[in-house]
Amino acid sequence: MKLPFKHFYSILCLVLVTISSNGCFPVVATGIVATAVAVTDRRTAGIIVEDETIELKSLKSIKNKYSKKLVSVSVTSFNRTALLTGWVPNEGVSEEINDLVSNIANVREVINEISIGPVATTTTYAKDSILTTKVKASLIDENSINANAIKVKTESNVVFLMGIVTERESDLAADIASRVVGTLRVVKAFEIVTEEELAEIEALVGAKK
Repeated sequence: MKLPFKHFYSILCLVLVTISSNGCFPVVATGIVATAVAVTDRRTAGIIVEDETIELKSLKSIKNKYSKKLVSVSVTSFNRTALLTGWVPNEGVSEEINDLVSNIANVREVINEISIGPVATTTTYAKDSILTTKVKASLIDENSINANAIKVKTESNVVFLMGIVTERESDLAADIASRVVGTLRVVKAFEIVTEEELAEIEALVGAKK
């Protein structure tokens, strides 16, 4: 049976976004998938590059300063807002990492959701990756929301959502994520805008594509 183009496109986008966000290996997006993702992202190309740079620089700084046996922290940047998740041995280290990332070039805000305790196991990471994929797939299936405008990060079954969205989109995305089997809690780390502001953002971003 021939796969409808809409579903084929959604699957390709999901695979591309999941692989790149999990950092499995470098991905060079080409053709229709790269174009579609870029057009529907509400960030300019320049901001997307800045977000990727923020993540790389932050993770490198953390890796150089702390032992991976004691500290396991992820940095997810969207529109120059850095979300910190993971595990550290105490509040002091959490605050140090918060300050470290705050001083990375172009970071305008840090959301610190780091937990205190031992680092997660490989099994936990695998389960989180699967849950992230399920949430993204559920968002893609919802026609009234732009799934490519939402970044999903999962840490110990807690789903974090980032993106530039309206209040309606924020509530809908959180509801969808909360109903995915395995989700323990949903944390909305969105940048909320009005419908009018969103129209201006999309017009501006569209003009720069």
